[in-house]
Amino acid sequence: MQIDQDRIRAILKAGHSYYGQRDVRKDSRWFPGSWDLIASQLSPAMRVLDVGCGNGSALLEISPSFHTGLGIDNDPEHIRMAEEEKRALGVKNAEFLLLDFPGEIARLQPESFDMVFSLRGPVPETTESIQAALHLLHPDGMIFCEEIGELHDHEVRDIFKDSPPHNSTARRAEQLRAALESNGVNIRLVADVFDKWIYPDVYAWLQYQCNLWTWLGMPLPEPDDLRIARFAERNTIATGEIETTHHVVWAAGVKI
Repeated sequence: MQIDQDRIRAILKAGHSYYGQRDVRKDSRWFPGSWDLIASQLSPAMRVLDVGCGNGSALLEISPSFHTGLGIDNDPEHIRMAEEEKRALGVKNAEFLLLDFPGEIARLQPESFDMVFSLRGPVPETTESIQAALHLLHPDGMIFCEEIGELHDHEVRDIFKDSPPHNSTARRAEQLRAALESNGVNIRLVADVFDKWIYPDVYAWLQYQCNLWTWLGMPLPEPDDLRIARFAERNTIATGEIETTHHVVWAAGVKI
């Protein structure tokens, strides 16, 4: 496949960040988004905590469904972005706090939230983190975790072998279920969720992929790397767009 090396070179030389340009559309038919699922479980009286809130988009989007919400993150730039978007949207019932989770949870009131959710955030990472999240929940409060699944972006990993490996001996959904159950969660939902992410062309895909590689601390390919053309040949669909697999796992339940 013919690749415009000048465009590739320009993309690779540009600045990249996790919340950089995302020229991608999602084919999510058959499954709701995680934000919709979370919102469906809320009521106007609830207080909600988003652990690892990033730029605050999830909490702000679902803000009409709860009474008050708090987003916490350990990155000052993420909190700045969240506050900026909050002002732009005019949201009044959500706050954002720079806080290192779980090390600084003493700054928050125990059992003060009706729901804690973590969208690819730190809650499921360790027993300490899960226990910290449960410490902040009311008895019988709800917890929801989303993590990247083992088949996510496998098209990239098949060609760019330096991508981080995924555990192939156990399904991530079952690992997540077991971690929450062993720490006192009555599981109500476990799901593998797949959709397709579709980019206009290989250049839009590379722009997005460079954001991820940079965030993960991985080296970017060279402009003449033959793997870029090989990836485009394998993953270009009939419309001329690039298609990859998006796989996340959900686990949710209530505090025992």
